[in-house]
Amino acid sequence: MIIDSHTHITDAAFDNDRQEVIKRAFDLNVKPIFEIACEEKYWGAALDLSQQENIFVSFGIHPHEAQNAVGDDFKKLSKLISSKKCIAVGETGLDYHYDFSPRDIQKKVFVRQIDLSIGKDKPIIIHARKANDDIIAILQSYKRSFKGVIHSFEGSLKDAQTFLNMGFYLGVCSTITYPKSDDIREVFSKIDISKLLIETDCPYRAPQIYRGKRSEPSFVIEIAKKLAEIKNMPFEEVCNKTAQNSLNLFLGA
Repeated sequence: MIIDSHTHITDAAFDNDRQEVIKRAFDLNVKPIFEIACEEKYWGAALDLSQQENIFVSFGIHPHEAQNAVGDDFKKLSKLISSKKCIAVGETGLDYHYDFSPRDIQKKVFVRQIDLSIGKDKPIIIHARKANDDIIAILQSYKRSFKGVIHSFEGSLKDAQTFLNMGFYLGVCSTITYPKSDDIREVFSKIDISKLLIETDCPYRAPQIYRGKRSEPSFVIEIAKKLAEIKNMPFEEVCNKTAQNSLNLFLGA
């Protein structure tokens, strides 16, 4: 069993072959798929897609989109989060790499979604790019534990342990396959497999073997292979354990 815990297959990059992409994943036993709809323009399509068997969905407002969020968006988001196949809130968080939205607005929109996840008792998927210090400070201000995942984790072992202590899983993405990613590989080598999820973040950031191409859920196999190498574990064990972690977090299985 292997699960891609973070996809964006409602993205326009898949408009010409979406069902073929899904079939390729399912044929390789990559299922279920957890679709992350973090732009308002994709919410409806993601809700429709989640009606298919073995596809679940999360709704949120990405930090890049924070400055475009209006009051009605949060009302709509609250309703969508209550839908039957919704498994989480997000992705949401802070992105200080691109700063497409002002940082103060990113923080306000992030906090509103933390509050939604707590109120709805749903896990939260957190985007943290060059913003770990502020994200940690915001989360610690709640003085509580959380259910969720730090998507595509990047940071120090200290950051990783801080997030783990708050209750989060860490998302392992294709960056571990890149030649210049020794630091993050070293961090993941020290984190117990029981706290890791694997994710493609497709159509973005394809594994090294497919670098420059559109990523897709079936590519998660390459991430699992590399993680097995990093942790000196059998490939099948990495697949099964990270899949069970995803099921535990998102479906309470």
